[in-house]
Amino acid sequence: MLKTAALVAISAVALYQVGIAVYIFTTLSIHSQGEFGSIMAVVNDLRFQYPVHFEMVNRVTKLPFPNNSAKRYYEEQKDFFLKAAEEFEIHPYWADNNAKEGMGFREVVTERVLGMYRQFQATGRMDYRLEKDRCAMIEFFRNNNIPHPAVKKMWYSKEAVIEDLKSGAIEKMVDNFPIFLKACHLTQQSSDGTFSIKTPAALKDNEENILKFINHRWDYRSRDVDRPWQDKGDKLTDALTPSYEIQEPFMQTGGNQMHVEGRVAVGLIEVRAEVMWGKVYLVNLDATTIFRRDGKIEDYTSFMGGVLHMPPEAGKRVSWLRDEGYIDCVIEVSERLAQAAHIEYVRVDVFIDKGDPKNCAVNEISLTSGYVYYGHEERMVNLWIDGLVNKRYKVFETDIPVHELKSA
Repeated sequence: MLKTAALVAISAVALYQVGIAVYIFTTLSIHSQGEFGSIMAVVNDLRFQYPVHFEMVNRVTKLPFPNNSAKRYYEEQKDFFLKAAEEFEIHPYWADNNAKEGMGFREVVTERVLGMYRQFQATGRMDYRLEKDRCAMIEFFRNNNIPHPAVKKMWYSKEAVIEDLKSGAIEKMVDNFPIFLKACHLTQQSSDGTFSIKTPAALKDNEENILKFINHRWDYRSRDVDRPWQDKGDKLTDALTPSYEIQEPFMQTGGNQMHVEGRVAVGLIEVRAEVMWGKVYLVNLDATTIFRRDGKIEDYTSFMGGVLHMPPEAGKRVSWLRDEGYIDCVIEVSERLAQAAHIEYVRVDVFIDKGDPKNCAVNEISLTSGYVYYGHEERMVNLWIDGLVNKRYKVFETDIPVHELKSA
């Protein structure tokens, strides 16, 4: 009798766990066909509500099913990217990377972080501010003519930003809502370093919560959780000077077509371009669709693509981004940014204006991407390693920190 009861209880618990996992997978599948960006908002909610089960589902997408489409694409593009490496001028800062043959993508990212830490320890260099300090990132965009959403002001004093909030100066300096108050020293998603303010009235109505955000985030330091480079990476971000910025929304031709859910602008198309040796290797939309530079589009919204890594060709829901030239704009601005920073690998996150194929803007970049690539990362890393290990590149001779570089 007791054994039967125990088996029933165990079965019920197991069924409950499976049920949650199925719910997460189904919810993600539904939202992958919804508004652009909605799946990213749902991911944040599900990760918060069901952290263990979400990780279970996430691991399913990483099961070792071979992605033959990614393999064929890599073979077709290999020579192009090896030549790109030979023509690329790398900043000495990025060349300090002890990558080795056979390493995985995250291992090479870890070697990059270790290289940044070595230079910080030896000479105090903080070129990593190019990404880890958002205010420095925006200054780099400005100095190199990289289009980006309008940033109205930066503050390097907690008292100064509080004064501008209380006096009404922030409301007077912005023209469009929603606006985003961002802690420049907290760029990792886990740090929750963005406070969205939807309307002018919300500036007053939420003043107490905004003040709590400012005071708490000023003293808070990033913790790059669940990353193999966390130890040294956290030491680098600990050294940053706290700062804030106020950013307006990316303005689209047809007006504001988005609504904010948490920290995600749903309805605003944001893609992530992977740039290797100054050339875009692929463009990732909502972690569900991959645009390749050969024009093909891989669909990872279904079980076939997302789990078995056998992606079908994507349909009309996204193909217009390629056919009408929107992805061309993403490629152009992403490659221009990588070349301005003389960086051999970078992820560039770009907003797209649905209405004007030539009006795209960089939201941010990542030096240490942990995004989903469905097996493409196994190929991209080979191109990264080859260029570094064989020193195919040319060196951009300069002592100027990367984040302080300016276009001619």
